[in-house]
Amino acid sequence: MASRECQVPHLSEISKAALAVAADAPVRCIMERFQENRSLLAVPVEQNGSFLGMVTRKPFYSLMSRPFATELYGKKPVSVLLADLNCERIVMSPDQDINTALARLVTVDPSLETDAFPLVQDEQCTGVVAVSDLMMAVSENQKQLVDTLDRLGARIREEVSKASRIQQDLLPSPEWSFNGVEIGAGLITSSEIGGDFYDYFAIGEHKIGLVIGDVSGHGVQSGMVTTAAKASLHTLIARGTATPAELLHGMNDAILATARQTLLMTCFIAMVDLKKGKLSYANAGHNFPYLYRGSSHSLEPLHDSINFPLGFEKETEFRECSTPFREGDTLFLYTDGIVECVGRDGTEFGYERLEKVLLESARLTPHLLREALLDAATCFTGTKSFEDDVTLLIASFQSDNSIHTGDN
Repeated sequence: MASRECQVPHLSEISKAALAVAADAPVRCIMERFQENRSLLAVPVEQNGSFLGMVTRKPFYSLMSRPFATELYGKKPVSVLLADLNCERIVMSPDQDINTALARLVTVDPSLETDAFPLVQDEQCTGVVAVSDLMMAVSENQKQLVDTLDRLGARIREEVSKASRIQQDLLPSPEWSFNGVEIGAGLITSSEIGGDFYDYFAIGEHKIGLVIGDVSGHGVQSGMVTTAAKASLHTLIARGTATPAELLHGMNDAILATARQTLLMTCFIAMVDLKKGKLSYANAGHNFPYLYRGSSHSLEPLHDSINFPLGFEKETEFRECSTPFREGDTLFLYTDGIVECVGRDGTEFGYERLEKVLLESARLTPHLLREALLDAATCFTGTKSFEDDVTLLIASFQSDNSIHTGDN
């Protein structure tokens, strides 16, 4: 009985049927498929009855949005489109289990830019798996493993170790730059699987999204909720959701479905429009961020957009606010693990110490500012381990004189 409870699903169990198009069909057939079904992520392509490749929604629309692309490709065959997209083929077998599949996906595509991948057997496409469905299936499977912990302790510990590696691999790089904005991030978990997560992503050529979240508690169950949150976030982005309030609303539904009000998640989402010099944001019960103004060398707490945490109730409305974001400005996001860490005298690090370090180090690069904050916290506590997860996400809009590397 225990072995049946812990059985890992195969990809065939979470795949969706997909009607293929012929390689010699005109490209407009792909466009029509995506327009007819807004939730369709991919269209397989066949040649002489055998699987040839797959066209996914995001790279297809990215290509077709270029000047004259519609006229250029409108009457050409799909085979030409496949060659021009130059997509790396991620093909898996229907009988592969979801944990192995996700580990392979992260190895091949560590930034998880892939929205969906085909299942192929005997040169035939048997279905398509959405990456969000795969991640949700992994989360549900982890919960089943927790329920049988007493009888399968050794095996559970092994699965937890795998889940921890996967969770870390799902985080984006701790350093990134985009059109003059430098990103520095870091996550220190207090147990094998953390309840914190951060993310960032580009939308078009002029917008950046920044996300930080904190699930109540930590451990496997909290890790399951963070995985569900990230899965829903990327699904929403792929479907065109692009405002902080809308993203929080969609993530709230996913967390309610996963945690069923047993766990809550605080989350802050910001969108930076570099063309307009504007920062839009919404806060679901998270610690208020700070915005350092390079022009005045001042620190502003962004506490004008506080709403209920995610997973609290279904019809929560998330208030959205905005403020200028210009060259020389730095946005600092964090979880409560850093302000609540306890020093050797029994007091908390607190907001006053946090603000002091931010003001003293705000003109450093995000990477060095992150290190300065962690050094201050570890010096205060006297240890490099924390009782709660500590996550930092820093975005600086560079100007010639605003960012210091720390070099003399």
